[in-house]
Amino acid sequence: MTLSICGKNKRKEGVCNMATKKENGVLEIVAPRWKVIEVGIKGDAPLAMQCRPQVVIENLSRKDNGLPAIKYKSSDARKFIDSIHWISDNKPDTLNDNLTDEELMNEFRELLKNNEASFGIPTEAFKESICKGAFRNKASKDIVSVRGSFIVMGEYAKLSFSGVQMEKVPTVNKNAKGAMVISVYSKFYDWETKLRIKYNENLISAESLVNMINLAGMSVGVLARRTELSFGKYGTFSATEVTKM
Repeated sequence: MTLSICGKNKRKEGVCNMATKKENGVLEIVAPRWKVIEVGIKGDAPLAMQCRPQVVIENLSRKDNGLPAIKYKSSDARKFIDSIHWISDNKPDTLNDNLTDEELMNEFRELLKNNEASFGIPTEAFKESICKGAFRNKASKDIVSVRGSFIVMGEYAKLSFSGVQMEKVPTVNKNAKGAMVISVYSKFYDWETKLRIKYNENLISAESLVNMINLAGMSVGVLARRTELSFGKYGTFSATEVTKM
């Protein structure tokens, strides 16, 4: 599979002349031809998330401002809630030491029950996955040339799913001389989302872009414990429907 490079009558594998010199010495600039498609994404395996705990973010901010670190409670419930990419601003307060784990998890379950919590996948994670998948499957000569041909719009792709649960996995802590620690993940089942992608038709066709999405979904995946990693088995996906905007 090869990319569709440049516009009509100017296609050459791996090369796109965005500027050409005419006989009179005038440089003719070929403007980008931006198009937009919306791609439905369906998970083929569960999706794992592991964001940085809120206590770490808070203390990094304090350090940057010359303030001493604060010791907060640490628990699996807090790590689980913090592992998720939240879109809504009603995330349970994991820095509140007055709340027990049971109270935090009850608040979390209540938000889910009432459909009041919104989660998402960072769009930059999908872009990186697509670029890696194209290169690894020889659909592109390098990652950089693919990266400049499209933009996954927005900061997050909103997530829909049938269920989420905590998963605890023994892992090696590289910062503690190889000591084993328990890593806490959130694992989503039957997940789906939509990507709105702006692409330069002079550099890539919609068909090639969708093919790359499927290649990435099969061989790279997205987010934590994704299939490209040596211990990964999650985060695989495929494109379902495509709409030209």
